[in-house]
Amino acid sequence: MSTGRGEIVFVTAQWKGEEDIWWIGITHCCDSPVLVCNEGEIIHPSPLPSPTDKRIPDAIREDLEEAKICFSVNAYRACAVIARRAIQSTCIDKGATKDNLCDQIQELFSNQIITKDIKEWADVVRWVGNDAAHAAAGKVDKEDAEDILELAEQFLQVIYVAPAIAKERRSKIGR
Repeated sequence: MSTGRGEIVFVTAQWKGEEDIWWIGITHCCDSPVLVCNEGEIIHPSPLPSPTDKRIPDAIREDLEEAKICFSVNAYRACAVIARRAIQSTCIDKGATKDNLCDQIQELFSNQIITKDIKEWADVVRWVGNDAAHAAAGKVDKEDAEDILELAEQFLQVIYVAPAIAKERRSKIGR
């Protein structure tokens, strides 16, 4: 049986209720037990986040990993705030000197460190992260947090991981 996240689970026990089917299984990837509802919604333990690329600087990687953990335990506001923090830490790491994140993102764009599209990704993370941090703003739901987390991770992939991969390949072929 598949959990819907691509994991294959060996079913060891199953119960059929009036509306739901519950089963206990063992994941193929890590031999861990899981409680699953219906067609693959893992109930327990909370799904662990995917690992973050080691080529992202430690402090920024830790922020992204914390945002992923927040998401995995349904702490969607916290996820958005910490994802925003990862964007701001990246701006500072890449030389932004302005006082606020809006200006820092613009600074990276003006200095041609990021493209217009990547600037838009960062701005969306900033908007949702700002809303999440302020009591008067609206709710951050699962879809919001999932999108923000994806945008933040892709931002970091473009800023850190892709250049590192290119550098590794250039070194390997001697160019």
